[in-house]
Order: sequence, then structure tokens, then C-alpha cells
Amino acid sequence: EQAGFVGLSFDTISSTGANGAIIHYKPEKPNAARINPDLVYLCDSGGQYIDGTTDVTRTLHFRTPSDHEKRCFTRVLQGHIAIDTAVFPDGTSGYLLDILARRALWADGLDFRHGTGHGVGSFLNVHEGPHGCGTRIAYNDIPLVPGMTLTNEPGYYEDG
Repeated sequence: EQAGFVGLSFDTISSTGANGAIIHYKPEKPNAARINPDLVYLCDSGGQYIDGTTDVTRTLHFRTPSDHEKRCFTRVLQGHIAIDTAVFPDGTSGYLLDILARRALWADGLDFRHGTGHGVGSFLNVHEGPHGCGTRIAYNDIPLVPGMTLTNEPGYYEDG
């Protein structure tokens, strides 16, 4: 255990294959499956710490990914980088920044079915608003200001 760790901020999501495409997957019958090292692995986890709350999603491949998997991973990474390096004027909302995370995926006709990011609380709710980054029109009403904490979670999920 790490210093300052108090507990999980949400139940860990750990999945491969078709279950990895389920945004908030829980390993319950009838869809529970063992981790398959030949398929893309998704882990979404977080912790409550004395100094704050975390929410981290990572995608890994334990063997050799296909060219398609590499391309999708690269497009998602480009979205992460675009959000992380964004410089924008005062008054800009997360609604307006969302396209930066999706642009590289859109170039290949791909997209994801969730928001790019959400506010993160500290010992409150790991999903804390009202600010966020995504296509929800409510995110257009809240300009981002210094001190707001947002996750950066573009992704790509293929059914099946």
C-alpha cells in the first residue's frame, strides 16, 4: 500500500476482448471472462488518497498487437496529447475542447461513446461536476478555470 492511500475511488474495471468494449464493465455472470493475453487489456482504476482522488485508464497488449490495434491505440494517444497540450483562451469550456480528443479518431472514421473527461473530487465523487470535457451541452455552460481538475479519457471500443 502507498503512503496516504485510503481506499479505492471506484471498483476497478479489468477486462479483455468484447468485455473491454463495455464502458463500465463488471465481471458478473453471464459475461464474466478470464483475462486473455492475446487480446487488448483494459484497466480502469482509481484511489482515494489524503491529498486527492485518482481515476486512471490504461490499455495494454501482452502479446503482439495487430496493425489495426496499433493504429487505434495511436489515434487515442494522439487525442490524449492534444488535450494535454491544449492552450486556450479564458472562458473556454470543456465542450469546445472535446473535439481535440476526437479529431485523430475521426480521421479514421472512429469515435467513442462517452465524454472525454470529467471533474475529479477529493473524497467526494470521482465524477464531480459541474465541469467536464465532452459533448454534453451542459459542459458548454461552465468555462474551465485554474484549479479545476479534469480526467483525460479518450478511448476506442470495438464491439465483439
